[in-house]
Amino acid sequence: MPDCPEMSQSGLARYNYTRSLSPSRWAWEFLRRNKAFLDEAARHGEEELSVRTACHGITLIRPRTEQMAAERWGLAFFPDPGKNGYDADVFWSAALHPRQVHVQVSPAGRERSCDIYRKTVEACRIIHLVDTAGREHMLVKGNGHVVQVRCTGMSMLSPEPVRLGFLIRDAGDFQARLQVLTKAQRVYDGTSGQTGWTRTSLALRNALIAADCHEADLSIRETAAVIYGKQRADEAWAGPSRAMKDEIRRARAKGLGLVSGGYRDLLQYPGANRQQAAA
Repeated sequence: MPDCPEMSQSGLARYNYTRSLSPSRWAWEFLRRNKAFLDEAARHGEEELSVRTACHGITLIRPRTEQMAAERWGLAFFPDPGKNGYDADVFWSAALHPRQVHVQVSPAGRERSCDIYRKTVEACRIIHLVDTAGREHMLVKGNGHVVQVRCTGMSMLSPEPVRLGFLIRDAGDFQARLQVLTKAQRVYDGTSGQTGWTRTSLALRNALIAADCHEADLSIRETAAVIYGKQRADEAWAGPSRAMKDEIRRARAKGLGLVSGGYRDLLQYPGANRQQAAA
């Protein structure tokens, strides 16, 4: 199991890095616990990728072979399952993960510089991918946050200076795209790394812990002790209320569901499945 912590209350701190994960990085946390995925990823090694470092410390990745197996999981290639949601270089397909930042690349013209590019290379780590279809993508990492970017227009690898502009193609998803761009700014904001737990992130953390505890053959009560501490768990189990017992059962069911394929739902816009069902 990737990064499986010691199953004790003290091990809870090992999940703290998940506090600032975006939905796409949470999806990776659950997928990398899927046994079928791990078996398939083990059959695809680093030799399938060309990886090198360019100027400004940018990592350039290009698959050497077709990545049909990875694409079935919604990935551009198989990242290292031993790396967590922040450290792993995970590129999701645009079809599975529509809430990506979309950037138009154009000639820099007379200005010969681009404020967006300059700010990004100064403040963030950049991973640049050219996928098997020749499309360009970037991961931008900073302040505990990761943003996946789709690039269209000129190549980012052009010898000529380029200029970047954020792109929203149609008015139908304007608000959703605007929200994605707003959240993307967190990679630059030096204070954003201190993000507190939200109800959503805490529920995902508990689901992740519950899935790990299930994999470690821990009971519902032992899982509650990991999340809430032994004293609170003992008190809950000794009392008449079933609230904590039911909560942990729901967390385990949610975690196992996300591991077994529900991770895909995390990559969609909120409510997308409901909207599709109503269409």
